[in-house]
Amino acid sequence: MTQNRHTDPQAVSGSAKPIQGTTNAPAGRTPRAHLPIVILARTTINTSFRIIYPFLPSIARGLGISLTAASGLITLRFIAGVGAPLLGPLADRYGRRRMMEVGLLLFTLASLLLAGIGSFAAATIAFTLYGIAKVLYDPAVHAYLGDVVPYHERGRAVGVVELSWSSAWLLGVPASGFLIERFGWRAPWAGLLVLGLLSVGLTRAGLPPALSQTTDSSGNPFAASIVTTWRNLLHRRSVMVLLLTSLLLTLAIEIPFIVYGAWLEATFGLSLTALGLASTVVGLAEATAELGTTVITDRLGKRRSVLVGLLCLAASLAALPWLARFGLAAALTGVALMMLAFEFGLVSLLPLATELAPDARATLFSLNVTALSLSRILGALVGGWLWRWQSIALHASVGAACALIAALLLARGMTEIG
Repeated sequence: MTQNRHTDPQAVSGSAKPIQGTTNAPAGRTPRAHLPIVILARTTINTSFRIIYPFLPSIARGLGISLTAASGLITLRFIAGVGAPLLGPLADRYGRRRMMEVGLLLFTLASLLLAGIGSFAAATIAFTLYGIAKVLYDPAVHAYLGDVVPYHERGRAVGVVELSWSSAWLLGVPASGFLIERFGWRAPWAGLLVLGLLSVGLTRAGLPPALSQTTDSSGNPFAASIVTTWRNLLHRRSVMVLLLTSLLLTLAIEIPFIVYGAWLEATFGLSLTALGLASTVVGLAEATAELGTTVITDRLGKRRSVLVGLLCLAASLAALPWLARFGLAAALTGVALMMLAFEFGLVSLLPLATELAPDARATLFSLNVTALSLSRILGALVGGWLWRWQSIALHASVGAACALIAALLLARGMTEIG
């Protein structure tokens, strides 16, 4: 087994440098052979996040609580995201695969609590564990891809893995609805328990450890090492540009998206069932963008692909109010274009991030998770506040401005060599 690696604070210090392709792929099977294991695990984890929204009333009834109380369970997952900078660096110190396994074990424990006990207390613990599991797993898996996949192929690999997000919506949500109708609200969690255990076994047996040979020779305690690494990362211009780009990109989509259901309902009089069907457009747009990154991002260049996504997002947001004048189909087309551009930009940003700090990949991704989480919280607050004017044009304008600022920051603040 490859020796565990500690974060080297000196390796991530200094001024911003161009991005250069490196890899530390383990011998044996090609990285492509490992992707199905990662896709299964991430689809399983992501399904636990995406099924909450359409089936929250059913979960509330099953737990015997109000819908408001059930909504509070969702908040517990995001609270765990605040701990990402503390949990993510564990994958740099103790190994990517090990942290992926720990995340999956916590996920299976959470699923067991919901499927086996199903009380409000168990659900409170379970949803907290789901948040921690994702915060552990996601930075570790992106760091793993950075280790084993050559930089010139990383856009394709990340795009394939990110299909797990749209797959959770397009496959996990319908499957969960089928199980709830026939076996009750606990059934999906039982299914996720089985898939979680399968993912742990496959990860352990099928993924070789993939760690850099760099070690931390400073002798600092882990907590001090984390703080030093944070400080050195945040002093790098390219890292700050990454975090600000992630924040503004997500803010650009979150501000209009938080009210898109209310907007469609108010403008076109859609029922809840119709809104659910309309949400399929979002899943299809996400899948199209993720597939697009597998074909385009490596050829066009990661940084250039992110810029294309940001500019297309700004354009689609500007066009959204105009398209809505032509009816529901045109409005949904605008929503699809908006989501497609956002997802393409975000997924193209991830392989770009993998090479900014090769010796602290998981730590960097944990900081990026925090930036994304803060952006979603801020977007929900701003989007909700702006809705007092009930104008999608206002939301779209603010979102477009965020996307353009992000494009300017990326264009002027980061270069790429690959």
